[in-house]
Amino acid sequence: MKTSKNVKSILLLTVLLTCNGITYSQDNTEQVPKEYSVVKRVDNFNQPTTFYPTKATPVNGAISENVVTSAKRVLNKEKPFLKKGVVKTVGEADLSAWQMTSDEGGNPQSAPNPLTYFTAGAASDLLTQVERSIQIMGLDVEDVKVETEFFFRWSDIMTDNWSGYTDKVVTNIVVKSNEPAEKIKELKEMSIRAWSIGESLANKTAIDAENVINGDDWDGKAAQAGQVPSPVSIDNGRTITNTTPALQLQTIKVTEDLDMDMNDFPKEMRFSEVGIAESAHDAKRPYLHRLRAKSLTAHYETWELFSDDSRGYEGIDTAPTSREYFTLGTSFCLMSQLTPNMMYFEKKGVKIDDFAVEHQFNYRETNFMTPAMTGEMTDVVTRILVKSDADENLANQFAVQALRCCFAGEGSVQETEMETNIYLNSKLVK
Repeated sequence: MKTSKNVKSILLLTVLLTCNGITYSQDNTEQVPKEYSVVKRVDNFNQPTTFYPTKATPVNGAISENVVTSAKRVLNKEKPFLKKGVVKTVGEADLSAWQMTSDEGGNPQSAPNPLTYFTAGAASDLLTQVERSIQIMGLDVEDVKVETEFFFRWSDIMTDNWSGYTDKVVTNIVVKSNEPAEKIKELKEMSIRAWSIGESLANKTAIDAENVINGDDWDGKAAQAGQVPSPVSIDNGRTITNTTPALQLQTIKVTEDLDMDMNDFPKEMRFSEVGIAESAHDAKRPYLHRLRAKSLTAHYETWELFSDDSRGYEGIDTAPTSREYFTLGTSFCLMSQLTPNMMYFEKKGVKIDDFAVEHQFNYRETNFMTPAMTGEMTDVVTRILVKSDADENLANQFAVQALRCCFAGEGSVQETEMETNIYLNSKLVK
C-alpha cells in the first residue's frame, strides 16, 4: 500500500498543534504535572453535570447496561492529545468506576489511542456473546477467540467540511472444536444477534446531542497538567494494561505501519485498527478477557488490556467491561477531534479555551441467556462542553464540526458495513 496518498500518522497533527502555539494551560501558569495510570479503579465517579445518569428498568427477561462517561483534557506540551476519562455502569454495585487515559502520536505513545479502546471493546463484547452462546447451546469447544479490523477515514481535512467515518468492520470468530460445522454456523448467528455493540455499528442509533457553551457545569472539568509515566497498570496484584509485541492474527493480514509525509499532508486519511480478544482462562471470572489492539500507524504501540464481563458471578469486577471500553473509547475519540479542530478554528480567529465530553450509552439484551437472546444499543446521550469568549454561534460550530469528525461516533450513529465470519479448526464456515 502506498503511503503518499493514504494515512499519515496523527503524530503529524501533534507536530502541527505544537508548532501553531496551542495554549496548554488556561492561565499560562506552570502547573505541577499529575501522574496518571493508563487504567485505574476509582472510589468516586464524578458523574456528568449536563444530564442525570439513568438506569433503564429491564422487562421481559431483559438486562440493561447504561454506561456513563466523563472526559477532559490533560495538559502536556509534548502530548497535546493526552486526556483522561472516568466510566461507570449505572446502578451496578459489583461494577467499579474506572479512570483511564488516552494518547495519540508521540514516541512512545503513553496510553492507548481512543480507537484501541473502541476496537478492543467491540471485539471483547462479541467474544462474551460467543462464550454465552456456547454455554446456552451446550457445545464442547476447546478454544475460541475473536479477531477484528476496523477501517476509518477522515475526509476534507482542515476545511469546513472535515468529517470522520467508520467505513467497515471485519470481525472473525475463531473456534477450535470437534462440533459439526452446522452447529458452529448456528453459534455465529446466535452470537451476532446478541452482540449489542455490533448491532449499534450495523444500524442507526438514536442520539440526543447537545453542545453546552460556557455553561455553569465546569466543576472538575477544567484541563490540568499531567503525564502517564508507565504503560503498566496493576489492580489488586493483577496487571491489567501493558504494551506488548506486534500482533500475529490468524485470519486477518496485518499490514505494515503506514508512515507519514510531513511535506504532503493529505486531504483524506485512511487507516485501520486491529485487535484480538481471547479468554483469560480465569475460573472465578469466566468472562475475563485478554485484549490486544493497535492502530496500524507509525509510532503507535500494541496495547494489552483486560476486560471483565463476568456479570452475575460472585466478587467485584477485575477490569472494566467490554462496553465500558467501547463507550469511553467513543468519548476519547470525540476529545481527539476537538483538539485539532481547536487549532483549525484558532487559525480562523476563533479561540477555544477548553472543552470536555460527557456520554451515556444504553445497551440492552432481551431474553438474556436463552437461544432467543438479542442485543442492541437503544440510545446515546452526547454532551460537548465548550469554554470560549468567542461568539456563541462560532463556538457551537466548533463543537458540531468536531462531532462530525468523530470516527467512533459516526460508526454508532450511522449504518456501518459489517463483515462477520466464523472459522472452525482454521477453515472458514460458509
